Amino acid sequence: MTTSLPQRQVIAASWQRARDCGLAPDARPDPVLADISSSDPLLDAARPILARAAEQLHGTPAALLLVDHRSRMVARVSADASLERTLADAGAVTGATFTEAAMGTTALGTVAEVRGEVVINAEDHYLEQFRFLSCFGQPIIHPTTRRVAGILCMTQAAPRLNPLSVPLVRGVVEDIADRLLSRASSDHRRVIAAYEKAAERRDTAVAALGDDLQLSNSLAAQLLAPGDFGTLRLLVEQNDVPPTITLLSGVTVAVQAVRVPSVRHAAVFRLRPQLSDLSPASSPSRSTAAGAPTVAICGEPGTGRTARAFTVADREAAVVIDVPAALIDDAPIDLAAALRLARSRGHGVVIDGADLLDERSLALLQSAVSARSGAEPPIVVVTGPPDALGPGAAALVARCRHRTTLPPLRQRSTELAALAQEFLRADSLELGADAADALASQDWPGNFPELAMVLEQAAAVARARGSRTLDVHDLPHDYRGSARVSRLLGLEHAERLAIVDALDAAGGNKSHAAKTLGISRTTLYARIRALDIGH
Repeated sequence: MTTSLPQRQVIAASWQRARDCGLAPDARPDPVLADISSSDPLLDAARPILARAAEQLHGTPAALLLVDHRSRMVARVSADASLERTLADAGAVTGATFTEAAMGTTALGTVAEVRGEVVINAEDHYLEQFRFLSCFGQPIIHPTTRRVAGILCMTQAAPRLNPLSVPLVRGVVEDIADRLLSRASSDHRRVIAAYEKAAERRDTAVAALGDDLQLSNSLAAQLLAPGDFGTLRLLVEQNDVPPTITLLSGVTVAVQAVRVPSVRHAAVFRLRPQLSDLSPASSPSRSTAAGAPTVAICGEPGTGRTARAFTVADREAAVVIDVPAALIDDAPIDLAAALRLARSRGHGVVIDGADLLDERSLALLQSAVSARSGAEPPIVVVTGPPDALGPGAAALVARCRHRTTLPPLRQRSTELAALAQEFLRADSLELGADAADALASQDWPGNFPELAMVLEQAAAVARARGSRTLDVHDLPHDYRGSARVSRLLGLEHAERLAIVDALDAAGGNKSHAAKTLGISRTTLYARIRALDIGH
């Protein structure tokens, strides 16, 4: 087994990334297959070009491999039957993921990382199973969006690449890009026509989105900040537009979205501000909770559940029992004394982390909650998510007159840009569209504290370079990668969320999560990798 790093810097860096992903050189990973229906525009543009290129390959032990912007294989062309079988056995099949994490150093995954041409000779491959092949890969840059639309690789059964392969690949890539441009121009015309028809009414805020195209009338321009377009684009790509969204300004708008026929990920939006706007941290339940004698506020740590508790009970006057702090300090928790003190003063009670109480304390608290009358100040219990509570804590929550469950940050993607902008307002910074897109694609296991930490670091970087706009490059490196998750199709996004929730409920135990989801562990592992789930 080869253990030392190769001499070329681009190859050495790729090997290190593969090692960091836990991939061993002698591994023979099974291909991670994914749905490639979203790659139809690329394949449609490439198909006639690849057909012509196949004629040029006749009689040579070479093949052309095409992957999409997410490194999923969409086409393989060769006139050599033996090489075809060998490539298929090595995992080069339709739908297979060729990222460096999945297949190590190749002229597909490594090109995706460096966003430029790369030659991979036989000994440069990280996985030993590919070390009889030499390859040249080049990204296909979409002429209008300037994003990577796909990657084309020529691979040969030889110890070193034939240099004559390079101009052939470059020519094929150029022809595919030309066809993408022609199709994009047609798509743009369709989006513009749909927008103009919707914008005929001057009393409605109208915006339209397509690839590298965004349009808005004057009313929409007054409502939408650059980061809001990132949120709208995310919703279109997920095919999941809710009836309302919260903009960066904090204004809540009703949304109607109409897809543009025959144009992928394009839509026209009609936006109508709500008369009574809610801030991102607000909820319609606040007013109803304020008058209830007993209130349960549930959610993951960091979802704002403690702050919500103090909108029900006066922070200055309430008797507060901080259960986690008491447990950490090994301090006694005298629940009965706290309830007596609150009653004598006529003040409310907040029990933060009530689900961490012992069974005796939970039973006592259940009795106090059951006996609370509407004339008395409220008892507010703060707990974890309802589906994660033990029997005693679940019974306590069930006895509260009013119950609110705060969603984790990962389930609030339509509000995330507005929440981030509210945080940045103190620094007089604007959230850029690319940064909003990247933030909305993260899982945020630490919820609001994690978001605040990331934005503090990013704001410092933006201020240091003298910018008033926070863009994606200001974010910490681990929070910049939006392409993978934010561009999942609606079905994939729902699947990803279901897996994340099952893993959370199972405490990270994949066997238990697979059983809950009704799938095998093998399938779960494959979907975790395909959907880029960090567990």
